[in-house]
Amino acid sequence: MKVPSFSLVIETANLSLADLDGLRETLESLAAQSLPVQNAEEVLIADSGDVPADVLQDTLKAYPWARVMRLPEGTGYEELKMAAARAATGDVIVFADGDCHYERGWLEALLAPYADPSVSIVGGETAIDSTGPYGLGVAIASSFPARGRSGALYTSDRYHLNNVAFRRSVLENIPIPSRRPCYRMSGLHAARLLAAGHTIVRQPGARALHASPNGASHFFWRFLLMGFDGVVVPRLISEELPPVKRSRDQRRRTFNLVRFWAVQSKNKLVDEIRRKPSRLLSLPLAAPVFAGAVALQTAGAVAGLLAPERLLDAVPDDALRGSTCQTGRSSIQSPLTDSRGKKK
Repeated sequence: MKVPSFSLVIETANLSLADLDGLRETLESLAAQSLPVQNAEEVLIADSGDVPADVLQDTLKAYPWARVMRLPEGTGYEELKMAAARAATGDVIVFADGDCHYERGWLEALLAPYADPSVSIVGGETAIDSTGPYGLGVAIASSFPARGRSGALYTSDRYHLNNVAFRRSVLENIPIPSRRPCYRMSGLHAARLLAAGHTIVRQPGARALHASPNGASHFFWRFLLMGFDGVVVPRLISEELPPVKRSRDQRRRTFNLVRFWAVQSKNKLVDEIRRKPSRLLSLPLAAPVFAGAVALQTAGAVAGLLAPERLLDAVPDDALRGSTCQTGRSSIQSPLTDSRGKKK
């Protein structure tokens, strides 16, 4: 298979809350790819101090094809990815996360659609590791959609930054946003891409497993902020429209997102049981986990409607570490820009 020149970007922001061993698991899964990662123009690990330097240095001894890109402390998730993308030289920029496990054919599948020169964005399919009752409950409640069954490419209105590839020109013209009052920026970015006439292609064969929230605090804030984003991101998207369309568009987007989550939760449950019927035995213990996640999502959505600033100001620093979320107690300025907003 002929593939375009590509660069692989991994960031360490997620590891501030997840198990540090996740980075080793990520690198091991990348080392085992059917399309060797050594074929990349470069494999960049964007780090702003989330992983201790000695741990990172020791980890990378076994992976000489990976190179660390040091960035200022406080550089957030989307900023790490964009900074590394700007430094990379491949025609296609592939984004991975440091707390995901990528199936052996992931990279090859993600790049295959680029044989068509009209393809500019390809997203893979990510799922939560559903091992055990806790993993099952989190997987069903997560924002990741159910996996496609047909194996055929399809189009979508969303992607996930832990499993996506862009042509360089797309990111140069429409960079991933940051420093906005929401937890994750990919929904806002996807809306800008679609508005500019791009198509997001999804590749069911490019599969990844994402770690579950690590501990009660991580679980609490992750699902609370997921519900918060479900209301706030449609509002931010609508604010970029002409005033006459804003209110109607926001309601439509919020309704569609809630409906999407509900349908996908059902589909994921059915898929989990279809693939492994013994999961039925875990449902009594997984149900409280799912119910707790949905309750937190609901609370986050209500807060997003009634008091978004107060919720963001209440989120502890540890929960927002690695995020580019703009809060009332944090400056909108990125550590990668000067006081006038220009790149340093």
